[in-house]
Amino acid sequence: MHTSLLRRACLVVFGVTLLACGWHPRGSGEFALPMRELRIESARPGDALSTRVARLLEVSGVDVRAGAGRSASLHLGREQHTTRKVALDRSARSAEQEMRVTVEFEVRNADGETVLGPRTVTASRIYAFDPNSIIAQQGEEQLIHQELQDNVAGQILRQLRHAPLADAAP
Repeated sequence: MHTSLLRRACLVVFGVTLLACGWHPRGSGEFALPMRELRIESARPGDALSTRVARLLEVSGVDVRAGAGRSASLHLGREQHTTRKVALDRSARSAEQEMRVTVEFEVRNADGETVLGPRTVTASRIYAFDPNSIIAQQGEEQLIHQELQDNVAGQILRQLRHAPLADAAP
């Protein structure tokens, strides 16, 4: 009984400590944005990045509009995805690689004037590379690429908080 009570007390102290320090699971943060609606115009409409940004905007309470209109707009440039070797093994084969995702964006008001940007956001990650297991490596690289896209989408939303738009609703 004493051990059970001690275990519960430790869990409560641990939980309170996590809440007090501001820790939260990745992707669960909320963003207070200065607009109620926003159009997304992408260099590649319907791509994974613009879909991720739209989803985060909707979760933050922004009405995401498609197509032309008289509201503020977020213009996403083409996503640049690069991979490079950062470490070699004894046989001069790649042992570690770096993946980098870069996107340029800007925000325009309803009159088409740029109010934020153009800005560039970048996310990168270094990971172990095993040339002997290419199939497993491809799955890992795809997962890392998705995580980097999520990171870039989050960076864009954090920067949107500073867009000088009083209200993008008509």
